[in-house]
Amino acid sequence: MSYWMNDVMGASIDEPNETQIREIVSSLQTLADDEHPDVSLEHESGWGLSIYVDGTLLWENVEDSSIPPREITLDSWDEVIEVLLKLSRGDIDAVNQLDWQE
Repeated sequence: MSYWMNDVMGASIDEPNETQIREIVSSLQTLADDEHPDVSLEHESGWGLSIYVDGTLLWENVEDSSIPPREITLDSWDEVIEVLLKLSRGDIDAVNQLDWQE
């Protein structure tokens, strides 16, 4: 399965490992600004997560506009990392099970 992340400045990293994912999320906390407010992980299935500095995640399928984007704000950065790792493994069902809000 293929996935990639975009860092806070928009650079794309193909199939980052857990350490790289943690570094990208950490950079969000120090480098985010009005022009660069998020990082994202996109899976080849079309599902993607955007992560914002306040811990809000935006979950959407960019290939299926009939599925509305959903949001959740998590309590810790460790929870954010766990969700990103699930998506990186292609575990779409596990990510969908979160308490998303439309």
